Amino acid sequence: MSPIRALGQIFVVSACVCSLSAIAAPATTEFKTTIRIVDDFMIVVPVRINGSGPYDFLLDTGSNHTILDQKLTEELALRRGDQTPIVGVWGSVTSSAVFADSFSIAGATVPGKDLVLFSYAEIRGLPPKVRGVLGEDFFQKFDILIDYRHQVIRLETGPGLMVEMLRGEHLPIQLDGMMSGRQTLGRLIVTGQVKGLGDNSISLLLDSGSKEFTLFREDLGKGSEWHTFVDPSRPKSSSVTRLETRTVRSLKLGSSEISNIMVIAIAGKQRPDVDGFMPTSLLRSIFISHQGKFVILNPSFAKAPAEDVRSRLAAKPLVIPPDLAEMSPPIGR
Repeated sequence: MSPIRALGQIFVVSACVCSLSAIAAPATTEFKTTIRIVDDFMIVVPVRINGSGPYDFLLDTGSNHTILDQKLTEELALRRGDQTPIVGVWGSVTSSAVFADSFSIAGATVPGKDLVLFSYAEIRGLPPKVRGVLGEDFFQKFDILIDYRHQVIRLETGPGLMVEMLRGEHLPIQLDGMMSGRQTLGRLIVTGQVKGLGDNSISLLLDSGSKEFTLFREDLGKGSEWHTFVDPSRPKSSSVTRLETRTVRSLKLGSSEISNIMVIAIAGKQRPDVDGFMPTSLLRSIFISHQGKFVILNPSFAKAPAEDVRSRLAAKPLVIPPDLAEMSPPIGR
């Protein structure tokens, strides 16, 4: 179990009290920056806060809030709110709300009033020099392409060039869920099937902050193994978790399949708003359209006449990004 995921899911329930407004920006504004991949799954991005920085943050599509290291909060003299108890899948913590004027990546900016910021004295599991976690309250303002192979992220403020030029199956995504009778916001939920675990469809959170494909269920059937995991960062009463693992033939998402995948089952936890977490690092790249409410797994780049694209977007002349032009067809990683 990724320590990042154990942290991020704390904030699931609290998201229902937040109403995030839309950002006003030109329909086809595009931003691009390089990213750093740590331990083959963690995505580190450069972030500016109130114009200061850049600071390294973890890009976490599985967290619906943005989290700052307490020392960074103090360095930037950010105003703090009251201590707030936050309850979620993995337990509860007490955190301080934090207020900033703006967050930005390569010029893609979201006003601080549209973010749900929390500050912690210690955020466990982050790579060295990473100062926080950037969650869906930031990224839901954009359509985004995460390209693991070229270590690049692209953001657009509305349906634009990427929607027109990236090809692949459009898988519907759900942007909210329900937990304990309350709505959870800032989610990226897809429907899939795991061969060998029955014919029923399961709901999966697309999670860039998790390393393992994880399901919340009591057992994984024949061929599975049991393990004991002790988390020293949690109270003794809840620090021991029984984990069951098994390799299954494939995970099917739409018409795409990821073969021979290791599954971790966690039993005895509070029922979350999804059946499991699907790490986006299992892919070469992923396009997430918050505007269109769909994702494309391992998209390919389709060349189209510049005149056609210009007429549909009423945008500037077409420029084909070299790294997108090299992207390969949508198959498993």
